[in-house]
Amino acid sequence: MGLELNAASSRKITLVTEYDQAEYTIGEAAEILQVSTRTLRHWDDIELLTPSWRTWGDHRLYSEEDMERGMNILIYRGAGVALKDIAELIDAASSSRAAILRNQRKLLLDKVSHMQELITAVDTLLTAETLKEGKTMSTEDKIALFGENWPVYDEEARQRWGDTEDYAANQKMVAQMSKEDIRAAKQVAKEFKQMLIDAHSHAIAPGSKEAEEVVDKHMATISPYMPLSRSKQVLLARMYVADERFAEAYGDHRQYLLELIEAQAQAEGIDLSNVAWE
Repeated sequence: MGLELNAASSRKITLVTEYDQAEYTIGEAAEILQVSTRTLRHWDDIELLTPSWRTWGDHRLYSEEDMERGMNILIYRGAGVALKDIAELIDAASSSRAAILRNQRKLLLDKVSHMQELITAVDTLLTAETLKEGKTMSTEDKIALFGENWPVYDEEARQRWGDTEDYAANQKMVAQMSKEDIRAAKQVAKEFKQMLIDAHSHAIAPGSKEAEEVVDKHMATISPYMPLSRSKQVLLARMYVADERFAEAYGDHRQYLLELIEAQAQAEGIDLSNVAWE
């Protein structure tokens, strides 16, 4: 058996003639780890993965322990850990590794969240590009549907909720609406407005079957534009009362509508003192 140089322990050279560890050349190690030999040389240069042995010709030989370390390096690199931090991570005590990995997990979750936001944005643009005749709803169509103050309201909504999932869903759903969808939505809104007026004039009691129909009809006026739960409906109705701009749409019936919606929500088990947007 030929003589080898032991490269472990800060590259102190020790002549050995007997060893019982399996050895891999740099080419074999690169193939097993599925990296290039250039990568292994770089890892050696930065003392991230130094092979345990070298031949008299200074050729690297990797032991099973070296290969295991190489596998760990690949795992941490795949998790997004920088090379400069991997050596510290592998050599650290178990408790320190756990802390470092928890922090890395948080960073990865943040990246996932950001990527999901980007995917949602791309989906919205893609939907707009693949509409019938390749057109999105025009500004004129939106004004016809939402009223002449729509540009102002839209900008306000973008500033307040532009980074939320509901805003992204709203933009996607509105972009998909055809002219027929617009006409249908306007008809539902018209029917609801008359239904609300009639219910109020006939003093339909909150919590009654007739009141539930009014509440569901109101939900039908909103659901074409965004996913709407009963909890969200309660919060919207409260906003109608708090914001005078909604008087144009609901007139003197805003408070009555709120009472109907809250009664229905309470009947469905929602705690009115702790309503969440969900």
